[in-house]
Amino acid sequence: MVVDAHVNVDSQRFPVERALSVLRAARIEHAVIFADPRAADKDETNRYVLQVAREHDLFPFYYLGGNPFTDTRPDNLELPDDIERYAGFRWHRWVAEGVDREGSLDEDELTWAVSLMESPEFEAMASAASLYSMPVMFEESFAVTLEFVLRYPALDVIVPHLGARNGGQTNILRALWDQPSVYLETSLSQVDETVLARIGTERILFGSCYPYGDPEIEIQKIDTLPIAEEAKEGMYSDNILHLLSAYLERNQEANLSE
Repeated sequence: MVVDAHVNVDSQRFPVERALSVLRAARIEHAVIFADPRAADKDETNRYVLQVAREHDLFPFYYLGGNPFTDTRPDNLELPDDIERYAGFRWHRWVAEGVDREGSLDEDELTWAVSLMESPEFEAMASAASLYSMPVMFEESFAVTLEFVLRYPALDVIVPHLGARNGGQTNILRALWDQPSVYLETSLSQVDETVLARIGTERILFGSCYPYGDPEIEIQKIDTLPIAEEAKEGMYSDNILHLLSAYLERNQEANLSE
């Protein structure tokens, strides 16, 4: 079984049916889905994600963040009353505009991020993640990413693209390789033996970043690695399913009660 840990959807431009057609052509059966960053209405798209995840047996992540390409974000950081129905959080560029490939420090940005993390609204998000054992896919600058990981060592954190957009892959691997609660997702990044030697395979998750990444190309990167098939199976499904075990239990209980 292959589970794609990084799929963007939008009811208008990237509907889930189109995504699933592309994924299944690349032998990907299941996926973590969340709102595309360019979606015009994030609240509506979050509800869409929850609906179609239930219909297609997918894993819905609740999107919190803005559009990094236009530097816009919601006015308020709020959670829905049914947050426990989601499998995790997708935190995407609430603080920073664009992407961080170098790891350069922006003092003003970090100050704002610290202030945000000390707000009741942010604490509510972190508390929900802890209460419901929801992993957080976190994408910000290098300094903000480190701040989040160090503040919340008990939370499971997924760094997308092997850190390539969280300050650079090399910087992230050097800083977080020994953090047991940090997992790294592979889309749009370089996966090689050097990466595996440093981080191992138990904390690496396969992802395609559909529609911005090609699922067939992304899955080929894992297929061609000179490692045991058991290790590949972990990257393809076992590792992400471990992170989603609490969600799977909640879903099973909900189905039994219906």
